[in-house]
Formats: sequence, structure tokens, C-alpha cells
Amino acid sequence: MSSLVDIVGDVATRIGIHVPAAVVGSSDPNTRLLLALTQQEGRDLASRHPWQVLTKEKTFTATATEEQANVIPADFDRFVDSTFWNRTENRLVLGPVSAVDWQALKSDRIQAVHDTFRQRGNSLYMLPTPTAGATYAFEYVSTYWVGLTGSTTATLDEFAGDTDIPYLDAELIRLGVVWRYLRARGLDYAEAFQSYELAVKRKIGRDGGSPTLNMSGPSDRYPIPRATIPDGSWNLS
Repeated sequence: MSSLVDIVGDVATRIGIHVPAAVVGSSDPNTRLLLALTQQEGRDLASRHPWQVLTKEKTFTATATEEQANVIPADFDRFVDSTFWNRTENRLVLGPVSAVDWQALKSDRIQAVHDTFRQRGNSLYMLPTPTAGATYAFEYVSTYWVGLTGSTTATLDEFAGDTDIPYLDAELIRLGVVWRYLRARGLDYAEAFQSYELAVKRKIGRDGGSPTLNMSGPSDRYPIPRATIPDGSWNLS
């Protein structure tokens, strides 16, 4: 995997400037600019799409309180829609609801029937009050997109050392830094930006795979799974 110093070196070669031997802590203006642009590109790219490599699952055991304290992970960026489930009751948890809808639920004389949640103040709030011991789970996108060399998971939200590695696609980061550098220097960056956008869209289209859509309905070869009743004698009494 490409490290920070590799990425910055590749970008420097492409734009025709001196290739730095070190990046973090460098006093060279071009190198400092490339580092800043690389950090910006990584953060922007991470927030642009729920990349599968940044997606994690959080499970927790509920307490019998409206506020489920210490549930939101330290690297939490955003929920993946429609992935929050009450696994004990096998029910989808609705939300996140808006502040207006939440206060309406709180003020309603009739208690909420469906599990509903809201994130506020970095805490998770749920109505109706969960049953203590119930298991819940949701997927979320992490803010961590950088890892240490040799690590198996991202643990940082920006590069801290030259040997740190991105968990996002390194080529997308290179392309992003190239057009950002050209723009920062007042140069024509239109073609570089277009190439970058096309590459990002291709990557998003392939990220994590996607289901096959059959516009004519299910085929006989791959039927939709449905409940079946085994052959045999039935007792109808």
C-alpha cells in the first residue's frame, strides 16, 4: 500500500516539482502545501460516499433509559441508513428523526409504538424506553481513513507520519491532490478535475458491489426466496 510520502512523491512527479524525501515536518513550501492538500482530499473523499472500507458495525446492550450513554463510537461520522435494528425483537429502529419529530413524540399522550432514535449531544436517545438487556445494532461510516504501516485497520482521521497509509483509494487521493494543487497555484485545473471526478464516480459505482436488478422480475433460474411447505401428509383436524 502507498504511504503518505509515496503519494506526495507521485503527485510531485506528475506536476513537475521537486520530489521530497520527507513530508511531515518539512519546511519546504511546496511540500507543506501538498501535505495540506492531501489531508483535505482524504477528509473530503471520506465524507463523499459510505465507502465499504470505512463502514463498521456497532452492537450494544440497551439499558432501560431513554439516553443510551457511550453508544456512539469515537470515530462515528454518520449512520448508514436503515441499518439500525432491535435484534432481540427483530424490528427496524426508525430514525434518526428530526428535532421537531422527536419533540412531537415526547409530547404525544400516546407512547411511541415503534422503536425510534435520535442523535443529540453525541448521545443516542431512544423511544419508547428500551428493555434492559435487549441487543441493538447499526452500521456507521467511520471518520478514520488513515492507518499506521502494517496495521489492519484505520485508526486516524489524518496523516500523522510519512509512513502512514490511507485506507481510501490512493490513486483517487493522488488525482485529487493534483487538481487541488493546480487550482491553488492559479493554473488551469479543469482537465485534471474532470479526470478526478470520473475516477471517483467509477470507484463509487464499484465500491462494495451492487445487487443485480432485473427489470422484468425474478427469473426461474434465480427465484426470489419464499416460504415453502414440505411435501407430505397434513393433519387437517
